[in-house]
Amino acid sequence: MNRHRTPFVKSAWALIIVLTAGIAYLQTLSDAPIEGTDETATASVEDPAGLVMARIQAEIMLGILPDDLKEGEVAELTQAINIGTVTQRQSFIAFMIALGETKEAEETSRSLQESLLKDGLTLTDSQSAVQEQLDILIHGGSLPEDRESLETSLGWFGKLLEANPTERAAMEQKTKEKGSTLGKVAGVLFTLFALGCIGLIIAVVFAFSGKLQSGLQSQQVQHGIYAEVFAVWLFGFVVLMQISSIVAELVSSGSLVVGMLCSLVAFFLSVVCLYWARIRGVSWNQLKDDIGWTKGEGVLKEILFGIAGYAMTLPILGVGVLLTLLLIFIQTYFAGGSESFGGSSSGAHPIILQIAEGGTLIRVLVLLLAAVAAPIVEETFFRGVLYRQLRSWSERWGNAISILMSVALVSFIFAAIHPQGWVAIPALMGIAVGMNLMREWRGSLLPSMLVHGISNGIVTSVLFFLLS
Repeated sequence: MNRHRTPFVKSAWALIIVLTAGIAYLQTLSDAPIEGTDETATASVEDPAGLVMARIQAEIMLGILPDDLKEGEVAELTQAINIGTVTQRQSFIAFMIALGETKEAEETSRSLQESLLKDGLTLTDSQSAVQEQLDILIHGGSLPEDRESLETSLGWFGKLLEANPTERAAMEQKTKEKGSTLGKVAGVLFTLFALGCIGLIIAVVFAFSGKLQSGLQSQQVQHGIYAEVFAVWLFGFVVLMQISSIVAELVSSGSLVVGMLCSLVAFFLSVVCLYWARIRGVSWNQLKDDIGWTKGEGVLKEILFGIAGYAMTLPILGVGVLLTLLLIFIQTYFAGGSESFGGSSSGAHPIILQIAEGGTLIRVLVLLLAAVAAPIVEETFFRGVLYRQLRSWSERWGNAISILMSVALVSFIFAAIHPQGWVAIPALMGIAVGMNLMREWRGSLLPSMLVHGISNGIVTSVLFFLLS
């Protein structure tokens, strides 16, 4: 059968572009700032993920800040938290009061009111109640006993502010332990980063000298089919994830556990889209060879290359993170800096909320999704299917241009459809570039799957610890 000799590459890529643009656009909607249109408009937008990120930053700072800082210095070092929604700003005020920085708390409270007036916004009833309590504490007053706890509204920040001396000491000790552990993790990652830089330099030298050869097989006629396969998967994946959300809502009214289980099923079920290649005339054995479902030079050897690949990916990821920080700065600047009451969670994965709100079972499911399901499924379709098609299509332009173009395009699509928003694209592209290069070098998907799994596993484990 020769159906695979006439693949619809252009049509498939048109669908891929439309789907990627649509998904990327939907990610930006949650980042849209609120606008006051009249005097009754309220600053009602909430950003739960941004509040979790603020808590993480505050805990780290509380754990590492020296005890001998002068008045005002703590506020200067923690200003990064003073952004986002009204609840986030009030959380910063509570943090300043808890640290004894009442002057900064009063200034922030006044600035908050001025910003609201400038934007034509008013506080909601619950926000007004919280602000009244904060203003009482700023001026040294005592709160009424029949009030609603600040912990209910401000979470960890309210808990810190209302803690008695014993509870406060326990919370501070916990933050110091977290800071110490995080420092050790950072030390290990820095060591891997340094080794990765050395390995990356050696790999580049070997590549230019011709000693480092591509692990991909040469261009084949059927490789055009894989544009169709990826388009079918991307569409099918979006549909399956939507269905999983609906099923979870119908079965359990939004249970996190059921929702995570449905997401896991949707991830693995999407692999069925590979059957499109079989329908179009590609044999299973040929398909596995083409997309890298092979043992390479041996499972153990490929695993070792995967670990080395993770270290060599860290320097590339570092560049991406710096570019993401630059984009966040630009976004904040053009949004009006601290004047904007939009969310501040750009770059944060929504799954952080499930980690923060869920128990042990949720965290196990999150780890399975992030460190097992995502590496297997996403590597299969991005590095296996899409990268293979692009490399074959662009091979006529020469190896160097083909690799650079294929790596850049696959990495961009990978980053654009993730839910962290547009500012996180450079950071996500950084890790994706490393995984694409591992696929190019080794041929087998095992190393890039391992890089993906290690990266996600470390990030989720650190979040588990910080949000414990």
